[in-house]
Amino acid sequence: MIQGRLESEGIPTFLKDEMTVQVHNFYSNAVGGVKLQVVVKDVDKALQVLESTKEEQPEAVVFSKGEIEDNDTCPFCHSENISRVKKANWLTLLPFLIVGFIFPVYRKSYTCFECEKKWRVK
Repeated sequence: MIQGRLESEGIPTFLKDEMTVQVHNFYSNAVGGVKLQVVVKDVDKALQVLESTKEEQPEAVVFSKGEIEDNDTCPFCHSENISRVKKANWLTLLPFLIVGFIFPVYRKSYTCFECEKKWRVK
């Protein structure tokens, strides 16, 4: 995506180690992943383009269970095009330290693909 953005601005780019990572995906860490390269004279322009395209990650809004009736729609735009993500909570580590066995404790968060807002329900 970044390569396409830079080339649309007229900055020629080159992907280094692209084929190595595609053919031998376990070598990715060894070679440092795929590297996007630009010509030295275009570095300042490329950095300006990349800086202008940075997006700020929206903060997650926390709702209580009483505030949200339906977990299948976005509370902001009422779209059904949402994603549910389970992330391990720090409480997962506590039973492991006490019992020596992991009891996963997850925290659910939601993301709306229409309005790009994130929220959690406590």
